[in-house]
Amino acid sequence: MDKNRIIIVALIAIIALLVIGLAVVMPNFGKQKANITIESNDALNQGDSIKINLSDVNGTPIDNETVNVTIKNETGKVENTFVTFTDDEGIAEVIVDEEPGNYTVECTFEGNDNFTENTTSEDIEVVEEEVEPEVTSTSDDDPGAFYSAQEGRIIYTGEVHDAPDGHKYKHLGNNEWVLVE
Repeated sequence: MDKNRIIIVALIAIIALLVIGLAVVMPNFGKQKANITIESNDALNQGDSIKINLSDVNGTPIDNETVNVTIKNETGKVENTFVTFTDDEGIAEVIVDEEPGNYTVECTFEGNDNFTENTTSEDIEVVEEEVEPEVTSTSDDDPGAFYSAQEGRIIYTGEVHDAPDGHKYKHLGNNEWVLVE
């Protein structure tokens, strides 16, 4: 009878060790997979933002969670890191303010009690934003007067200018022109 007790105690100890071993080896048992995606264009202007979408396998947003974002240059050197949080719609956002060039954006969700860790990355190009010349009215006396960024001065109604097409145009006001020769 003592042998039977020893065998039973030994079996219980072995089963307990197996359960503990499985818990250590399979820490994500029972957790759902988290999906993380980067929503951005391949080419971004300096100052544009990247949206990171965190959801479960059914597309349900995972809110109030931390997402780590790393931006690396072409050589793999880390240029910037961010810690951001998902909103009610599972969206986290970071502003990319790097110099023009090619970068890799890596986003990591470290998981929680319900969801597994997941990482994604995407290559992006940061481009210099093209700024349109600003045209603004400059005078109450002449509402047709405007500042021309191309001319670098105020152009008034009635002025005649040479155009790139070789013709002359008269300014009519409100940035309207008429061909004069």
